[in-house]
Amino acid sequence: MKNYKIIFIILILISCRKDINDFKKSLNISFSTDSVMFDTIFTTTGSITKKFSVYNNSNYDIKIDEINLASSNSPFRINVDGNENYASNINIRANDSIFIFVEVTINPNNSNNPLIHLDSISFRSRNKSKYLKLIAWGQDAHFHTSNSYILIENSENSQIDTFHYHKISQNSIWTNDKPHVIIGNLIIENGATLEILDGVKIYLHYNSNIIVGEFWESINNKSSIKINGNYYNSIQITSDRLDEYYNELPGQWGKIWLTSNSDNNEITNTLIKNGQIGIHIDTISQNISPKLKIENCVITNHSYYGILSYSSKIEAINCFIFNNLINNVFLFAGGDYNFIHCNLLSNNQYPSLRMSNFYEDIFGNEQIRPMINANFINTVVHGNLENEIFIEKTEFGDFNYLFKNSLVKVDPNTVDTSNYEVFSNVIFNQNPRILNLQNIEYDFQIDSISPLINSGDNQISILYPNDIFGNNRINDKAPDIGAIEKVY
Repeated sequence: MKNYKIIFIILILISCRKDINDFKKSLNISFSTDSVMFDTIFTTTGSITKKFSVYNNSNYDIKIDEINLASSNSPFRINVDGNENYASNINIRANDSIFIFVEVTINPNNSNNPLIHLDSISFRSRNKSKYLKLIAWGQDAHFHTSNSYILIENSENSQIDTFHYHKISQNSIWTNDKPHVIIGNLIIENGATLEILDGVKIYLHYNSNIIVGEFWESINNKSSIKINGNYYNSIQITSDRLDEYYNELPGQWGKIWLTSNSDNNEITNTLIKNGQIGIHIDTISQNISPKLKIENCVITNHSYYGILSYSSKIEAINCFIFNNLINNVFLFAGGDYNFIHCNLLSNNQYPSLRMSNFYEDIFGNEQIRPMINANFINTVVHGNLENEIFIEKTEFGDFNYLFKNSLVKVDPNTVDTSNYEVFSNVIFNQNPRILNLQNIEYDFQIDSISPLINSGDNQISILYPNDIFGNNRINDKAPDIGAIEKVY
């Protein structure tokens, strides 16, 4: 009787072992995604690293004999437990998982049209196989990489550093036949002008900058940049990482820097986003014209400032400057400014607008720079703070500023709102009721009950009859405050 029991137990164990073998043959694994997709990758630059999980859904350990790319000539790269592109005898414990990492680099094909690359990852165990799709959209581009350098003394340690950059030293035009990718620093020098035509898309790599004029010395020839989009075909300046995760991530590139050796710069119908500083403008030149004229632009999602200006001269019209992480606009150490039909909106812990008429030199002494004018007409300055305007003023310097026919959010306990010479026909502390601020398409509109409606200065609007989208603002009772005219 005992012998029969032993034989019965042995038979059970054999049956169980057969079940394990059958389980292995079924390759009972699953994936955390049905495909890995990259959209859009510029040729030669390489992608971010993506990962997915491979799950063992059974109560038994599974050994995968081979994991590799299906194609022998693939732009994709995989890493499995430290093994690149091919791994064998990979064990996944019962009810456990492993990570697989994927990257892609696409070769240029001299085409203006997007490219698509397809492959798959093959998982084989015995005579069973499973596959995971790999998809990458690629785009050929004009690449602007270092072609020059200069030796510069480092002020912190007095050592000589080598500064590499892409040089534009003669008048140049960028067209929209392909995107333009800047890797490193691009400098317009030698009095040259770079003209960027409508529809151009500019993508900057991490810490890359557009610099207008040589910053290392003073010269007579002033360089310029003309970024000229239109209502129907705007220009875009952003990061070269186009995956969804990076779409609204600040600080991915450096800044547009208009140095003291630049002048007569123009930016129209342009989206500037996801950098550290949208536009950095240095000291005013002797030219009486604005150092920067900017019109119909959106500047958003920068890790420091939307616009940072040092004692300069700016004319800004129909600009929507919002959700930059420190200040939307910082007018530092004086200057001459006109912001007309603009929106400065913030939801951060710093005021939307900051102004000063001095700076401290390296010895800690105040150096006065007069605020010749800081005019905000038909403009919105609003946010989640009690006071969205921060003024740093020394009593020894001129500080002329005016808010006229505007909506502003200020603390009446700290700001004298009764001063008509400073606040003329101003709406205080009301919600501007601007819609779609979270829409990445930036299709802003104002609510039908917004206090902005018909509250603008008509004499000013006659000079600027169209809003940021090209809608006419002088056909009804009165223009609306801000960059957007309510469309019925």
